[in-house]
Amino acid sequence: MDPTAPLSREHAELVGLLDRRAAVRAALDLLATEGDVAWLAEPVDEDAPELTLAQLTGDRTGLLRGLTVSRGLGLTGKVHGTGTPAWVDDYFGSAEITHTFDRLIDLEGVRRLLAVPVRRDDRLLGVLAVGARADGSFGGRAAARAQAVADEVALAVAVAERARLAREVAVHEERRRVAAELHDSVGALLFAIGSGVAGLSDALGADPELADRLRRLQDQASEASAALRDSLRTLRASPAALALSVALRADCSAFSDRTGVPAELVVLDDPPELAPSRTEVVVAAVREALLNVEKHAHAAAVVVSVAARPGGGLVVAVTDDGDGLSRDHEPGVGLAASADAVHRLGGTLRVVADPQGGTTWRLELPG
Repeated sequence: MDPTAPLSREHAELVGLLDRRAAVRAALDLLATEGDVAWLAEPVDEDAPELTLAQLTGDRTGLLRGLTVSRGLGLTGKVHGTGTPAWVDDYFGSAEITHTFDRLIDLEGVRRLLAVPVRRDDRLLGVLAVGARADGSFGGRAAARAQAVADEVALAVAVAERARLAREVAVHEERRRVAAELHDSVGALLFAIGSGVAGLSDALGADPELADRLRRLQDQASEASAALRDSLRTLRASPAALALSVALRADCSAFSDRTGVPAELVVLDDPPELAPSRTEVVVAAVREALLNVEKHAHAAAVVVSVAARPGGGLVVAVTDDGDGLSRDHEPGVGLAASADAVHRLGGTLRVVADPQGGTTWRLELPG
């Protein structure tokens, strides 16, 4: 037997997780073994009252593809509203659901339907459903198997979203790096050209034709510099939802370069979109936290984590494995200033010693 086979299989499974559509497709194929047709209904937007049947397998008519289902309507909408598994063994005779979609379900030949929520960390990501064209009963065991598949889908969606976010952050970091290089090279060269032309104008005296040509060169150099500044501004700009992650990753890299201590940024959810003024407060506070780790912690590793706050808002934590807090610890001027700035935004900032060693600095902002 090839000793690398298990590793190759694990690698293939990981790659499958990173491809959201492939992971969902595999889950639907697995779920369809419980019946004949299966689908994943996902929110049009986060917290939207409607779901869209985005991916299906085993359907006959194509009429269900892209169907919008409002919360509470049909079995899929019912599970969207309750967040709990449900099934009907006689779809058309059931009094437990609305019959908004009877015509479409009938055209598909479906007689019974089972639906389960797709959840991750108390967040409803969608509804997974399987329909059977033959009479029979789903029951609790079928619901448990379907829920297990839904849990795998939730994991795949979470992994894929984090991978997507990491890719986007990396792209914006690279854009900022290119912008810095262009500023230092092309920007400096254009400045030198402009200065050189100005010097030539002074040195060559009053030849009108030559002076006019030199003036045009100066104007062109100025226009090129202005165009470069506009391009650099665009390259440096990050979408508001990514600006925080991009800035924090840069600060983690700077911390590691200064200290030799690895600092890792972990983004647990899509960070909420913050106003630039709120992002500045958070970034400044994290920098102060990293500076305190550098000065006092004697840490071997640091993790900066960013997550969406339940109910909306943001949580940022800076965790180190250093010496922890002394019994007579008093917050310094920098930490106190950070706390005041966060409090003005309605948030909280706390520093807690870990009994096992190390310190956790935690910032929370409301939505």
